[in-house]
Amino acid sequence: METAVEGAHSVYRFIERTAERVDEGIRWQTIDYENKPHYHYGVFNGCGGISLFLAEYYRQAGVAAALDLALGANQWCSAPARVGHARGLLTGRTGVALSWLHLSRIAGRPEYLGFGAENAQILLREDPGPVTDLMGGAASNGLFLLRLWEATGKRRYLEGAIRNGGWLAGQLVRDELGCHCLVVVDGSFGKVPYTGVAHGISGVAHYFLLLHTATQDSAWAGLAREILDTLVRHGLPDRGGLNWATVLGQTDLSRCQWSHGAAGIGLVFARAAVVLGERSYREVALKCGASTYAYGDFRRNATQCIGLTGCGELFIELFCLEGDPLWLDRAREFARLAYGYRAELPEGDAWPIDEPGLYSADYMYGAAGIGHYFLRLRRPTEISMPLM
Repeated sequence: METAVEGAHSVYRFIERTAERVDEGIRWQTIDYENKPHYHYGVFNGCGGISLFLAEYYRQAGVAAALDLALGANQWCSAPARVGHARGLLTGRTGVALSWLHLSRIAGRPEYLGFGAENAQILLREDPGPVTDLMGGAASNGLFLLRLWEATGKRRYLEGAIRNGGWLAGQLVRDELGCHCLVVVDGSFGKVPYTGVAHGISGVAHYFLLLHTATQDSAWAGLAREILDTLVRHGLPDRGGLNWATVLGQTDLSRCQWSHGAAGIGLVFARAAVVLGERSYREVALKCGASTYAYGDFRRNATQCIGLTGCGELFIELFCLEGDPLWLDRAREFARLAYGYRAELPEGDAWPIDEPGLYSADYMYGAAGIGHYFLRLRRPTEISMPLM
């Protein structure tokens, strides 16, 4: 627990030190997918998710400056000068809208919901397609609409979430592989279905579970079961547990992380065990946990997307599911390993991405997501993963 506390403080010091105050708010230079510095609003590797950590840090540590940084981050990300995709939880402005929603709840500022409502109008107006996934597609946009409905009680947001679910249901194919859909309906992202939570069918199943929880409509539960049962068919024994190839029908087991493989897929089965009350899904989730623990720090990385903290999220969920302290111990072990990646530079602490010598404050590939994991460890049954 001391590691989690000091880790959260270290992440905050890094984010505070590297913040750049500009006319439009507060920004950070983060690292893009090609390891180049940039300024971007996206949650995936830009500034859009940094306030998720800062707001929670404020709630737990009581540091008012963290709340100011969170507000400035969201203001910069929402400025008209930021151009790019409007939709998408990790890749578009929808992720920024979720950050505003998160900040509104923690700060007690209902007026911040207006920024979420602006993005929601785009989601309600435009067709849901052509992307399906939880990273930036209809599943991700629907997830945000559900969160906004929960915050406001406004029926149109729930109806928009249902509309996204209906479109996703229409993209499902049933064949010898099982029940599945492509990331992009025209096959431009690949003509074989992905399995993982970021781009694949497990993320779509997760969304159907959320819809079932919100509506109690058994049709959504049925769709989730079809996909989950397909995943069970394609699961492969791996290091004492269960894992998946990146795409359906293959047998190469090269990944075990949040985005691809057992660490992320296990989160979906853990939720399914609760929502659907089926013991078999609980057993799959536990097997995912066993495989994820056996892989350990295989990516030599502390981040949420592909590293230790994203994997450790599964252990936290299994602890909440089972009440077995073994899983909390494993989550803390991964926190200690993650803390080992903290760099002590002359100018202060820094948190690296997966490329040695590069540091970033962003949520999925940088410090903010690592810091949020440390904060979850302090209150594992109270704080959920904000992007799921």
